[in-house]
Amino acid sequence: METKRFTQFGTFSVLVMLPLLIFFIVMIFLSGFDSVTEIIIFSLLILTFLICLLIFYKLSISVDNTHLSFKFGIGLFRKKYSLSEIESCKPVRNPAWYGIGIRLTPNGWLYNVSGLHAIELTFKNKKSKIRIGTDKPEEVSQVINNLLGKQNPGFVDSGSNRSGYIVLLVILFIAIALPAILVISGKKDSEIDFNDTSFEIKGMYGMTINYSDIVRIDTISILPRIKTRTNGYAYGGTLKGNFKLYDQTRVKLFIRKGIDPYILIHTNYTRIYLNFTDPLLTIETYKKISNKLKL
Repeated sequence: METKRFTQFGTFSVLVMLPLLIFFIVMIFLSGFDSVTEIIIFSLLILTFLICLLIFYKLSISVDNTHLSFKFGIGLFRKKYSLSEIESCKPVRNPAWYGIGIRLTPNGWLYNVSGLHAIELTFKNKKSKIRIGTDKPEEVSQVINNLLGKQNPGFVDSGSNRSGYIVLLVILFIAIALPAILVISGKKDSEIDFNDTSFEIKGMYGMTINYSDIVRIDTISILPRIKTRTNGYAYGGTLKGNFKLYDQTRVKLFIRKGIDPYILIHTNYTRIYLNFTDPLLTIETYKKISNKLKL
């Protein structure tokens, strides 16, 4: 018999891990490249999810006259069994909470990349069982049982769990939605809260500035050249957080590029650039801060 091959694409694995991979790539750009610790952490996470994606994007089962073998993805993980070791094979349906990947379940080791269907193998000389995920469990089981000289058993349903589906869907939703939420929230104008002694720039990378710390406040029409982000947000012309200028000065930005004027606030410890999408709001905010300083 020529080798029979059955390949299942890891739809669920890809849907879970690809958004997470994209999320951590987005995060490493949002956090900047001057923090070595953050770069190392996010780089390791990106590498981990990239490897997981290469492993779990598909699962291939091969059956010939003497052996059954299977491998994940590009083949970094694979196993091979002699048919003479196998006692039986049957198609099964896993509960949703069994999940995906390589894991130990009440029914033995599970190797799965997507879906609930699998084949279950029992062995002659050991009590352990294994389950191998496939989208064609009855067909794979039929081929193996023909080689074993046994009748193919009926489909076995290990039960399902609606709560398992809900948990998996919630994880998937969070993985997809979180990067989008970060981008959308970052693009919003900063909000300013004034009080008697200080004002607060609210939102992403917000801060509180005491009036007593302000040395000078001006409006400018042209921004200085920005060299790099050290720990901040930069997307679509919106810059928030900590940045470095070409003269090596470290500054705080809360700006939308290309919309002048900009408020430049010199304090005892940093320089802050601030503006809004509505230039009139920028001018109004500048007047409010200036009036507070005169008091």
